[in-house]
Amino acid sequence: MSKPSIFTGEIKKSQPPPLVDLRNVMRYFASAVTVVTSALDSGERFGLTVSAFTSVSLNPPLVLICIRNESTATDLFKKAKRYCVNILAEDQQSIAEKFSLQGEGGRFENLDYYMGKGGSPILQGCIGYIDCKLAETIVLGDHTLFIGQALELAAEKKRPLLYIDKHYVWLDEKK
Repeated sequence: MSKPSIFTGEIKKSQPPPLVDLRNVMRYFASAVTVVTSALDSGERFGLTVSAFTSVSLNPPLVLICIRNESTATDLFKKAKRYCVNILAEDQQSIAEKFSLQGEGGRFENLDYYMGKGGSPILQGCIGYIDCKLAETIVLGDHTLFIGQALELAAEKKRPLLYIDKHYVWLDEKK
Protein backbone atom coordinates (compact mmCIF):
# COMPACT_ATOMS: atom_id res chain seq x y z
CA MET A 1 0.00 0.00 0.00
CA SER A 2 1.44 3.40 -0.92
CA LYS A 3 1.87 6.24 1.56
CA PRO A 4 -0.83 8.90 1.49
CA SER A 5 0.16 12.09 -0.33
CA ILE A 6 0.36 15.45 1.41
CA PHE A 7 -1.43 16.84 -1.63
CA THR A 8 -5.20 16.58 -1.80
CA GLY A 9 -7.19 15.71 -4.86
CA GLU A 10 -6.22 14.00 -8.06
CA ILE A 11 -5.03 15.73 -11.21
CA LYS A 12 -5.71 13.91 -14.44
CA LYS A 13 -2.75 13.77 -16.81
CA SER A 14 -4.80 15.35 -19.59
CA GLN A 15 -5.49 18.48 -17.50
CA PRO A 16 -2.93 21.13 -16.57
CA PRO A 17 -2.44 21.58 -12.83
CA PRO A 18 -4.43 24.39 -11.24
CA LEU A 19 -2.60 27.71 -10.97
CA VAL A 20 -1.49 28.63 -7.45
CA ASP A 21 0.89 31.22 -6.14
CA LEU A 22 4.55 30.44 -5.44
CA ARG A 23 4.07 30.55 -1.66
CA ASN A 24 1.53 27.72 -1.85
CA VAL A 25 3.95 25.61 -3.88
CA MET A 26 6.97 26.32 -1.69
CA ARG A 27 5.11 25.41 1.50
CA TYR A 28 5.56 21.75 0.48
CA PHE A 29 9.32 22.11 0.16
CA ALA A 30 10.79 20.92 3.45
CA SER A 31 13.57 23.16 4.70
CA ALA A 32 15.95 23.20 7.61
CA VAL A 33 15.11 25.82 10.21
CA THR A 34 17.73 28.45 10.93
CA VAL A 35 17.92 31.44 13.21
CA VAL A 36 20.07 34.15 11.69
CA THR A 37 21.63 36.45 14.29
CA SER A 38 23.75 39.58 14.19
CA ALA A 39 24.82 42.58 16.23
CA LEU A 40 25.47 46.21 15.50
CA ASP A 41 28.72 47.88 16.55
CA SER A 42 26.70 49.47 19.38
CA GLY A 43 26.15 45.98 20.82
CA GLU A 44 22.46 45.75 19.89
CA ARG A 45 21.70 42.11 19.01
CA PHE A 46 18.97 41.04 16.64
CA GLY A 47 17.88 38.02 14.65
CA LEU A 48 15.04 36.16 13.04
CA THR A 49 13.95 32.70 11.95
CA VAL A 50 14.89 32.07 8.32
CA SER A 51 14.06 29.11 6.10
CA ALA A 52 15.40 30.68 2.88
CA PHE A 53 19.05 29.69 3.31
CA THR A 54 21.49 27.88 1.02
CA SER A 55 25.16 27.50 0.21
CA VAL A 56 26.38 29.41 -2.83
CA SER A 57 30.06 28.56 -3.22
CA LEU A 58 32.70 26.38 -1.59
CA ASN A 59 35.66 28.47 -2.76
CA PRO A 60 35.28 31.08 -1.44
CA PRO A 61 32.83 29.73 1.16
CA LEU A 62 29.62 31.72 0.58
CA VAL A 63 26.09 31.28 1.92
CA LEU A 64 22.89 33.13 1.13
CA ILE A 65 19.86 34.15 3.19
CA CYS A 66 16.74 35.87 1.89
CA ILE A 67 14.78 38.37 3.97
CA ARG A 68 11.61 40.26 3.08
CA ASN A 69 12.33 43.89 2.18
CA GLU A 70 9.64 45.09 4.60
CA SER A 71 11.28 43.32 7.57
CA THR A 72 12.98 45.61 10.08
CA ALA A 73 15.87 43.13 10.07
CA THR A 74 16.70 43.94 6.43
CA ASP A 75 18.13 47.37 7.26
CA LEU A 76 19.77 46.05 10.43
CA PHE A 77 21.67 43.33 8.51
CA LYS A 78 22.79 45.89 5.93
CA LYS A 79 24.07 48.14 8.71
CA ALA A 80 25.76 45.33 10.69
CA LYS A 81 27.53 43.87 7.63
CA ARG A 82 27.66 40.45 9.31
CA TYR A 83 25.43 37.57 10.29
CA CYS A 84 25.51 34.06 11.71
CA VAL A 85 23.31 31.26 10.40
CA ASN A 86 22.45 28.96 13.32
CA ILE A 87 21.06 25.64 12.05
CA LEU A 88 18.55 24.41 14.62
CA ALA A 89 18.33 20.92 16.08
CA GLU A 90 15.01 19.12 16.57
CA ASP A 91 14.80 20.15 20.24
CA GLN A 92 15.06 23.89 19.45
CA GLN A 93 11.56 24.60 18.15
CA SER A 94 10.94 27.09 20.97
CA ILE A 95 13.92 29.14 19.75
CA ALA A 96 12.56 29.13 16.18
CA GLU A 97 9.19 30.31 17.47
CA LYS A 98 10.74 33.01 19.67
CA PHE A 99 12.72 34.45 16.75
CA SER A 100 9.72 34.35 14.39
CA LEU A 101 7.67 36.77 16.49
CA GLN A 102 7.16 40.41 15.47
CA GLY A 103 9.66 42.85 16.97
CA GLU A 104 13.13 42.28 18.36
CA GLY A 105 12.42 42.68 22.07
CA GLY A 106 13.39 39.81 24.36
CA ARG A 107 14.63 37.36 21.77
CA PHE A 108 17.98 36.86 23.50
CA GLU A 109 16.58 36.72 27.07
CA ASN A 110 17.23 33.35 28.75
CA LEU A 111 19.03 32.15 25.64
CA ASP A 112 22.35 30.30 25.80
CA TYR A 113 24.68 31.96 23.26
CA TYR A 114 28.13 33.49 22.89
CA MET A 115 29.58 36.09 20.54
CA GLY A 116 31.47 34.63 17.59
CA LYS A 117 34.73 35.90 16.13
CA GLY A 118 32.76 37.72 13.43
CA GLY A 119 30.76 39.66 16.03
CA SER A 120 27.42 37.84 15.78
CA PRO A 121 25.66 35.77 18.46
CA ILE A 122 26.11 31.99 18.11
CA LEU A 123 23.37 29.86 19.68
CA GLN A 124 24.40 26.91 21.84
CA GLY A 125 22.99 23.46 21.07
CA CYS A 126 22.55 23.98 17.33
CA ILE A 127 23.52 21.44 14.71
CA GLY A 128 25.98 24.00 13.46
CA TYR A 129 26.62 27.59 12.61
CA ILE A 130 28.18 29.65 9.82
CA ASP A 131 29.47 33.00 11.05
CA CYS A 132 29.77 35.39 8.09
CA LYS A 133 30.85 38.82 6.98
CA LEU A 134 28.51 40.35 4.44
CA ALA A 135 29.94 40.05 0.93
CA GLU A 136 27.03 41.37 -1.12
CA THR A 137 23.36 42.34 -0.97
CA ILE A 138 20.99 42.08 -3.89
CA VAL A 139 17.45 43.44 -3.84
CA LEU A 140 15.30 41.15 -5.96
CA GLY A 141 11.53 41.43 -6.00
CA ASP A 142 10.11 41.64 -2.49
CA HIS A 143 13.23 40.16 -0.83
CA THR A 144 16.86 41.10 -0.24
CA LEU A 145 19.50 38.43 -0.76
CA PHE A 146 22.38 38.60 1.71
CA ILE A 147 25.46 36.74 0.56
CA GLY A 148 27.94 36.15 3.34
CA GLN A 149 31.49 34.82 3.36
CA ALA A 150 32.09 32.26 6.10
CA LEU A 151 34.62 33.36 8.70
CA GLU A 152 34.05 30.58 11.21
CA LEU A 153 31.87 27.49 11.21
CA ALA A 154 31.22 24.32 13.15
CA ALA A 155 28.81 21.41 13.06
CA GLU A 156 27.95 18.19 14.84
CA LYS A 157 25.69 15.34 13.82
CA LYS A 158 22.24 15.93 15.30
CA ARG A 159 18.70 15.53 14.09
CA PRO A 160 17.46 18.74 12.39
CA LEU A 161 14.36 20.79 12.98
CA LEU A 162 12.46 20.99 9.67
CA TYR A 163 9.59 23.12 8.43
CA ILE A 164 6.96 22.10 5.88
CA ASP A 165 3.36 23.15 5.20
CA LYS A 166 3.40 25.70 8.05
CA HIS A 167 4.48 23.08 10.62
CA TYR A 168 7.68 22.14 12.39
CA VAL A 169 8.54 18.47 11.82
CA TRP A 170 11.26 16.01 12.74
CA LEU A 171 12.87 13.15 10.90
CA ASP A 172 11.42 9.74 11.63
CA GLU A 173 14.43 7.51 11.09
CA LYS A 174 13.70 3.90 10.33
CA LYS A 175 15.60 1.39 12.41
